[in-house]
Parts: sequence; C-alpha cells; structure tokens
Amino acid sequence: MRRGLRRWARRVGLTLLVLVALVFTVSAAYLGWDRLAPVRLAVPAPGVDVDAAGVRTHVEHWPAGRPSGRAPLVLVHGFAESTYVWSRVAPLLAADRDVYAYDVRGFGFTDRVPPYDLAADTDQLGGVLAALRLERPIVVGHSSGVAIALSLALRAPASVRGVVAANGDGTPYFGADRTDAGGGVRRVLVDPIAPAAVTAVLRHRAPIRAIVAAQCGPGCPTDDAAIDRWRAPFLGPGAVDALVTVLRSPLIGLTDAQQTAITVPTAILFASEDGSFGRPEALATAARLRTDRVVELPGTRHLALLGEPGRFAAALVPEIDALDGR
Repeated sequence: MRRGLRRWARRVGLTLLVLVALVFTVSAAYLGWDRLAPVRLAVPAPGVDVDAAGVRTHVEHWPAGRPSGRAPLVLVHGFAESTYVWSRVAPLLAADRDVYAYDVRGFGFTDRVPPYDLAADTDQLGGVLAALRLERPIVVGHSSGVAIALSLALRAPASVRGVVAANGDGTPYFGADRTDAGGGVRRVLVDPIAPAAVTAVLRHRAPIRAIVAAQCGPGCPTDDAAIDRWRAPFLGPGAVDALVTVLRSPLIGLTDAQQTAITVPTAILFASEDGSFGRPEALATAARLRTDRVVELPGTRHLALLGEPGRFAAALVPEIDALDGR
C-alpha cells in the first residue's frame, strides 16, 4: 500500500515538474516570438517632454480658456494609467486656469527609469513643477497618484497650495489592513512567465477593453482607437519589463502617521461604486488629513474622470476653488 502511494506521489511530482518546465519553455518561446514580431501602435502623444529631476517626462498642457490668475492644476494619474485618463476632464477644468498632466515614471510616454518608489516619484513631481515654473499649484492625484501628491505636500508644503485625493487614500493599501504590501503577489511574478502573461494581455484589445469598461462604466470610450491609446505606451521597447518591475516593487504610499503630519489643505473625492475606495475609506482618509471636504460621486466607478468627465469636473471644481481661496 505504502509502496503504491510512493509510486503515485512520484508520478504526480514528475508530472508537475514537466508542466512547470513546459510553462517556462512556452513563456520563453512566446517572448522570443514577440521580439521578432512586436506590436507597435502609431498613436500620437500630444504635449512636450521636460526634464523632471533627471527623467524625460511627457507633459500635456490645457491653457486656461479665460485666464484668471488662479492657481494652476497639476494632475497625477494612477497605476497603469497615463495622461490619457485626464484627456476628457482636463479641458473642462481649464475653463479659468491652466491645467497640466504628466506621465509618472514607468508609465505613459515618460522614460522608464527606476527606482519605481515613492521617493523617486516625488522627486519627479517636484521636478515637473520646477521645469514648468509652476508656483504653488493645486495637485490632483488619482488612485495611486494620490500618494505622490500627498508625498510632495509632506516633503515640501510650501510648493503646493492644496491637494485633492481622488479615488485613492495615499497609503500602500486600501482599507484598514496595512500589514501586507503585496508580497504574495510579487512572489509569483517570475521570469519568463510574468513578462509573457503581461505581453499576451497587451497584444490584444479584448482584455484591455474589459478591464477599462469594468473600471470606467458605460460612459467610457472603449472603441479601438481609445483602447489603443491605453495600450500604445505599454507596447514600446522595454515597457513590459518596466511594468513587471513596478508590479514586483512594494506598493507606493504614505503611512497613517505621515498623513496626519500633512499641513497642506486637502479635499477628498470618491466614487460610490469604486470597489477599492468607497465611503469608509474616504472618511478614514479625511480624518487622517483633518479635512471636512469629502465629496461623493453617486453611481460612478474608479475611472469616473474618463467615463463621466462632466460629473467629475462638476464635483471637483468647487473643491479646487475652495483650496485656491485658502
């Protein structure tokens, strides 16, 4: 009986080893094929490049429709996003003030320059303000971009007039549990499986379309041109390797104690249907930042800024004006 069990266990172990070897071999072969026949999308990247703390950084600018002398806005996107997520709402925000958005290092059309951590991201944001000669702008962060905006407010409070946290709490992890920075996920991102899996997703519109639609809602553009605008930056040379490196890195964010030390005026905006940042998280973030400016967008999702730009702008403008008035 025991001999039979041992024989069965050896067979199972051998089968698993063969399957693992096969997965590694197929993944490596797929990456080799991708290098021979890469997908490249000729998608225009409006804007200019600036040197931001040593990183060639892609920046877009929407000039004020009616210049008023009000503080400019600087928009910071979140993980796996780019300036594209602001493309529909930025013109609305630029009615009476200049609006700028930039691609965070490792994403969009900015250079892939490690390290991909909060300190380097904060350096880059400070470098963007210096390169554009912006004096005390209001910074609006979306999702993980909230951490970058708040980090600069903590490091150099005199450099910003205020911060709006949109759909993100600025910590490494949403919610109350802050004990795991994603180590379990990082452990399974091994070469060549992780790069092959990411490449396979990016080569096709369908999975990107499904992800965007789920996070954005029915108002989001999901035609081929829009999906290609999402994919194009990630299909450039070295982009997949950079994305995998970011995924393997600890999630960026401030500690609760660091957030309570921020003295710059802040406001919170959240979408009621956002599974990662809802009312409890928004109220907890507001308590740490000692702000009573909390605005809910009913019936919207994480990418409301792209899916429902009119509603997003209507909710955001009063908060910006209030921060500007202070």
